[in-house]
Amino acid sequence: MATHLEMELSQLTSKVYRMADMSMEFIHNSVESLKNSDTKLAARVVESDSEMDRLEVEIDDDCIKILVTKQPAAIHLRMVLAFLKINTDLERIADLCTSIAKETLRLDGKPALKPLIDIPRMADIAISMLKKCFRAFSEKNSALAKEVLAMDKQIDELNIQIYRELFSYITESPHIISGALGLIMVSKAMERIGDHAKNIAERVVYYIDGINISHE
Repeated sequence: MATHLEMELSQLTSKVYRMADMSMEFIHNSVESLKNSDTKLAARVVESDSEMDRLEVEIDDDCIKILVTKQPAAIHLRMVLAFLKINTDLERIADLCTSIAKETLRLDGKPALKPLIDIPRMADIAISMLKKCFRAFSEKNSALAKEVLAMDKQIDELNIQIYRELFSYITESPHIISGALGLIMVSKAMERIGDHAKNIAERVVYYIDGINISHE
């Protein structure tokens, strides 16, 4: 029979996984809204951010309550500490997606400066990173979590590529600065989302192996 601690950890895990699913949906919808000039989808992302904020507070409260009242040890303690940090990373991913959606709203139905190819690729990689993180968590597979670290480099390279391309656009046609800067902001947001996914992978490794690899 499950102990009270195990039941509370199970409920906490369900909430974190729900937040992860929402984060992946945010990434997809925010980039799709920009790609398709879909202001309704963008507005939905912005409106849903408050639900993510509420869930973040709830998860934080649950983690602190478990730490104080149950005083978990060993792997259970690492799970709660990992969830505290993962929770913050997921909430920040949602905030970055909201910024991307707001760029869609700023354009107000007008298409982006150029057809989006690399930014959707960044979104796909980021979603794959998060899926792999939580699969690694479920399977207690730290080797799988470590695979996510290399995937972040792909997002970094695409961000640099987009920056160089848009900067050359600005040099040749200064009148498109606003549109180019908007896409540079979106690309940077996606790069930061990749960083948060990488952070989550590091938290998963800590949970499984008890090793902090963030400074390696």
